[in-house]
Amino acid sequence: MANVDNPHGLTPIEHINGNPWNGATRRCRVDATAGDLFVGDAVVWNGAGSGGYPEVNEATAGDGNKIFGVIVSFEPQPANSLETLYIASADSGWANVCVDPDVVYMIQANGVVGDADIGQNAVLVADHSGDTTTGISGTEMNATTAANASYQLTIIGGVDRADNDLTLTHAEWKVLINLHSLRAVDANAGGTAEGAAGV
Repeated sequence: MANVDNPHGLTPIEHINGNPWNGATRRCRVDATAGDLFVGDAVVWNGAGSGGYPEVNEATAGDGNKIFGVIVSFEPQPANSLETLYIASADSGWANVCVDPDVVYMIQANGVVGDADIGQNAVLVADHSGDTTTGISGTEMNATTAANASYQLTIIGGVDRADNDLTLTHAEWKVLINLHSLRAVDANAGGTAEGAAGV
């Protein structure tokens, strides 16, 4: 049976040591130049702060682009809506962001990824827009993998679920953020790649 094509961005599920994700996030400011942002979107720290909190923008999908964390929820915006599902590009607000470099995320692949790809690196791909009705991201993982230290993600396994056929397209995979803003530059890569090459 085919997997459901249901992109949702990155969903935190556990820590690399196997413990369940505890729901911890960091409050971050989103300014009006950040672009449309949805739950599950990766964000990048823009190097500034606001009100004592980090300020973030939408992370760019693709090779070499760092990720600071992933949006888990938004705080209500009384001026717009008390049920804020997403932040439009012309608005500002507050997002709760998972920034722990050791959190494992679940993400849908945009093609077929297999056992041979476990341990490899991949990048995000924005083939779909976020859903303004549900507030959920449309980001997926590109199914083209490689042992490339400048790719954004590292695939560490498949999601073990009855309705998730790992041999078919749109399967759900477990990944770590490889190009995390809070990780040191890999000196062995000459300072040009921030992550670790897949195996």
